[in-house]
Amino acid sequence: MELNLATLSNEAVNYDEDFSVDEELYKSVGILDLKNCHVVGSIFLNSASMLNVNLTVTGVMVLPDSVTTEPIDYPFTSKIEEEFDINDENFLEYYQKSQNILDIMKILWENIVLEVPMRFTATEDAHLSGDGWSLGLDKNKEEQIDPRLAKLSELLDRKE
Repeated sequence: MELNLATLSNEAVNYDEDFSVDEELYKSVGILDLKNCHVVGSIFLNSASMLNVNLTVTGVMVLPDSVTTEPIDYPFTSKIEEEFDINDENFLEYYQKSQNILDIMKILWENIVLEVPMRFTATEDAHLSGDGWSLGLDKNKEEQIDPRLAKLSELLDRKE
């Protein structure tokens, strides 16, 4: 998604459209899939050469469950309210000055990445266990004594 800044003569450019992100880009940050990505909002250039970006990005990330590694849908919404000085050097990463083109996709992608949670799980009470280990608290089991300390428990019971 690109925007020609020459077309921004005191009029806002409005967006209400679906978009997609390159698979290589989102796989590199641990997202399994991106679905239903949509952007709504406007971009305008004010008289002080400041580019005002007011966008809302929505979609669904498919992320691996932090506990089970199963794919889980994670809906997200990102509100982008930024103001860029088009004469600033940092703005050049989004803007190709020779062609007067602004790459909006870079702005959208940066904000999508900020919405990726560090850990995400759909399991509420994880009662996973294996041979000699367990993950989480099992509310149905009685309190178990460590077999290594069972003898100590017997000695304490005798003294009472």
